[in-house]
Amino acid sequence: MIEQASPERILDFQLGPDRTAFLASHRAHSVALREFTRFTETVVKAAKAIATEAALEPPVMRMSPERCIVQIGPVALTAAHIKNGSDVPLGGQLLAIVWHGTIAPRGEHIPERNGFRGHVKPPEQIWEESCVVSADNENNWHWHPNGLEKEGYTSTELAERCLAQLSQALETHRPDADLKTERA
Repeated sequence: MIEQASPERILDFQLGPDRTAFLASHRAHSVALREFTRFTETVVKAAKAIATEAALEPPVMRMSPERCIVQIGPVALTAAHIKNGSDVPLGGQLLAIVWHGTIAPRGEHIPERNGFRGHVKPPEQIWEESCVVSADNENNWHWHPNGLEKEGYTSTELAERCLAQLSQALETHRPDADLKTERA
């Protein structure tokens, strides 16, 4: 007869009993919400500064408890804290993607009006990173890109990492850079 394996024993063996105990607790859910909020607040504050420094219109932002979209000119950063699913590890995942194109439209479309609507090019993904959580208490919450064996980041450090990618994408895809290319 084959014994039935316990998923918790496997997780405890791979990740350690303290980590699984904390991340499976209700307290970890509130910590996750606070950490994602810390991440998004850092992103929002820095995005405003990036737009001002680049002499662009203020960023368009769409926020919800587990999602964040920041559109700065021709580029955008989307981030989501994914907590549910059979393949999602305890504590969830943070998925961050930098795009070239419009993710957060300004709402200028009025569906009741007939007339010419410009062709909108679908956004192109430039960079993506998926991070898993490690924590055995509230004070050592870290996001690990590409698995737990890699270095982890605090929520603020991860936000700065994502913003560096967004800034690099903005430099590459600046609206005035497109005009210079067309004129040449």
